Order: sequence, then C-alpha cells, then structure tokens
Amino acid sequence: MRLIMIRPGIFFRGMAMGAADVVPGVSGGTLALITGIYEELIDTLGGITPRLIGVWRREGFAAFWQQANLTFLITLLAGIFTSIALLARLITWLLATHPVPVWAFFSGLILASIFMVLSPLRKRGLVQGMAFALGTLIAVLIAFAPAMSGGAGALVFFLSGMLAICAMILPGISGSFILLLLGMYQPVLEAVKEVQVPLLLAFLSGCAIGLLSFVHILKWTLHHYHDTVMALLAGFMAGSLVKLWPWRVADAAGLQDQWFTPAGYAASTGQSAQTLLALSTAVMAVVLVWLLHRLAPVHNSAMANRKDG
Repeated sequence: MRLIMIRPGIFFRGMAMGAADVVPGVSGGTLALITGIYEELIDTLGGITPRLIGVWRREGFAAFWQQANLTFLITLLAGIFTSIALLARLITWLLATHPVPVWAFFSGLILASIFMVLSPLRKRGLVQGMAFALGTLIAVLIAFAPAMSGGAGALVFFLSGMLAICAMILPGISGSFILLLLGMYQPVLEAVKEVQVPLLLAFLSGCAIGLLSFVHILKWTLHHYHDTVMALLAGFMAGSLVKLWPWRVADAAGLQDQWFTPAGYAASTGQSAQTLLALSTAVMAVVLVWLLHRLAPVHNSAMANRKDG
C-alpha cells in the first residue's frame, strides 16, 4: 500500500511537528504545512466519525483501518511523541543558551514557508489578499495579547485544552503560547509533574473534543474554499514572525516581549547579538524548506484539482 511505503517519511515529519510543538510560539501545524501533509492530516482527523464503526461492522477491520487512514495517523503520532521525548530537553537547552540563532532559524523556516504555501495558489484576488491580511492581523494580535488569569478547576483545564489544540492545528499559532496567554501553561505543567489525574483527564478531554470538532470545520473549508483558506493560513504564519523575532527579551513568564535591533539587543542585555550566526541559521532554514518542498511528496498541491469558492 502507498501509505505503508511512505511510513518512514511520515514518521520524520511527525518528529518535526513534535519538535515545533515543544517551543512556545512555533506551531506543529506549520511544520505539517511545510512538509506537505497538512491537508491529509486534516482530512484524516475530519474522517474520524461514528460512521467508521459501521464500516468495521459491515466490511471488517481492514476496511475500517484503511478508511480511517490509521497507518498515516499512528505513524505521524509516533513521530510526534518520539520527538517530544527525545528533543524536548535539547530544544529547551538551546533556547536557554543560544536563543538568537534558534529563533532566527524558526523565523527563516516560517518566512520561506509562506512563499511555498502561496506560490501554488490558482486564485490570488482581493478575497485571498484580504484573507492573508486577516490571518496576519489575528496572529499579530495574539502575539501582543496580554496574559489572562488561569484557574485551577477542571472546567478551566477542559476549556484550555479545547483552545490550545485548535491553535496547535493552525499554522502560525502555537498551542503552548495560547496556554501562556490563558495563564494555564504553568498549571498544566504542574498537573503533569504532580500527576493530577482528574485535571489531566479534563485537559485531554478538552483537547480531544476541540480537535475532532474543529477539524471538521477546517476540512469543509479546505475543500470548498481552498485557496482562500490557504491564504488565511499563510497570513497566520506571517503574523507569527512577530513572536519569533530573534532579538527580543521576554519577562519571566514569557509573555511581555521587548523587540530590539541587533545593536539594541546587545546594549540592553550585554550579550552578543550573534548577527552573523543568526543570518546563517535563517539561511539554513530557507534551504531546508526548499529541500523539503523539492523532495517531499506534495500532498498539498492536490489543490490544483479543487475549486475555490
């Protein structure tokens, strides 16, 4: 089967998504879009409905597995969780010790990806331009949004999970950053650390319900207004560059940022701006996106056969 043949590639794409999800400000959905599996992921998640139980009963487990596209989904999830387990500490260490080149790398990744997402679109009229501008504005407003006070109740954990997972599936909007804005990033980490099962179950339930509800909306809009939705998602990515600017200083909570020029950053922090290294890592990211675009199976370019409403 085709999906079995591409399993290693899907696994490594999952690893890329997992690595991105660890970083507040970077979205796993962005990496899915970059690596060409975003639409297949949305279609797969959107296809998980009670109808599949009927398929299992009528046609057997093999038909159920194939229609649910579980080879793709399980392989992708395995890559995500493997990456989080293996790379979380490394990425955290890099962000703590070499933040400027790391953020420059992510900025280059996003910047190059915007052009990769927009270039195949057939329709580039006023509607698509407005969608791109709207996506950019929303992401910028999220980046500048003030923190909210988080609660400790199960209901707050449930609602936070719903919001965070919806953001996580959207390119350019980070689920972990949404938790920061809600004041729930630390409470969720504490719940994980202390194994507070009721709160974790509430959070995971919110994630599951939010994801399975939201992907149906995404799936429908992608199939009916493909180019407009892709322009909106590219706008999300463009707006996220504000949060990824390498020469910035955040407060202890990671919410209120100050943006600097490289020289201003060096003067304010007393640390090297690492401008040459930052530019080098940004270029490396651009080259990486180009290579992924050339080498990866182009799932997203199936849009050429679809009509945009």
